Amino acid sequence: MMSPLAKVRVSYGLTVLLVAAVAGWMSGTVALETVGGAWGAGCASGLMLGLLIYSCGRMLLRILKQWRLTVKGLRLFHSCLHRGWTERLQEEYRAWHTEILVVRDKGVVGLTIGLFRPRIILSTGTLAQCSAEEVKGILLHELHHCRKRDNLKLFLLTLLAESFFYLPVIKPVLAYVHTWQELFADSFAIRQMGTSLHVGAVLLKLAGGAGTPEYGAALQFAGTALDYRMLQVISPEEEVQVPLKLQRPFLVTCCFLLLLMVGGSS
Repeated sequence: MMSPLAKVRVSYGLTVLLVAAVAGWMSGTVALETVGGAWGAGCASGLMLGLLIYSCGRMLLRILKQWRLTVKGLRLFHSCLHRGWTERLQEEYRAWHTEILVVRDKGVVGLTIGLFRPRIILSTGTLAQCSAEEVKGILLHELHHCRKRDNLKLFLLTLLAESFFYLPVIKPVLAYVHTWQELFADSFAIRQMGTSLHVGAVLLKLAGGAGTPEYGAALQFAGTALDYRMLQVISPEEEVQVPLKLQRPFLVTCCFLLLLMVGGSS
């Protein structure tokens, strides 16, 4: 039986390969019909071209949006930076070689921002409402995201899900990968601290309605899968079972591709 990490890697890799194969097949079909003078003989080639143009345009717009959100978020964080706490945590965790910024915000904020140079963001509200050990648990969780480049991985999969909406099999894989990213980060923090108590305490505060502002360009501690994460905290030695619901999306994807093939060959 594959480990959760292997399942995540395989599902991620197969999804990327599927998108590349479908995009390559549609591009090849359109190119062959154009070169062979059969362009316009059927509606399938026109549909393929339209989908490819849409996907490319959607990807470009999403990349620009992500860049704008990241720049906007960093400017916002730097404008309300708490220099005293920032310098203190930077010195305390210098060995991590990861930038930590503390911003003035009453909410419980713990997140990672940036695709290629991820940074950890904490709020003064987090420092006020959480104990020193709980804060360390949040920092370790976010450190795992930074080291594994989870923001970049999740963005690429989100990009494919939005741009290739006609391949619905991508969305459940996206949700599956996102859930396991949070579980892996929690597991890392628990192993480093030797106990699940502090991570569990923070999750309880979040589940109880602690203020958590949303930042579109960031991967947040309170981001997703609180139910699965609480199960892992309660029984860290047991493997959490996260279902990958592929049956219906896979059938829809296969039917759509089959229709394109039939239309292209007729």
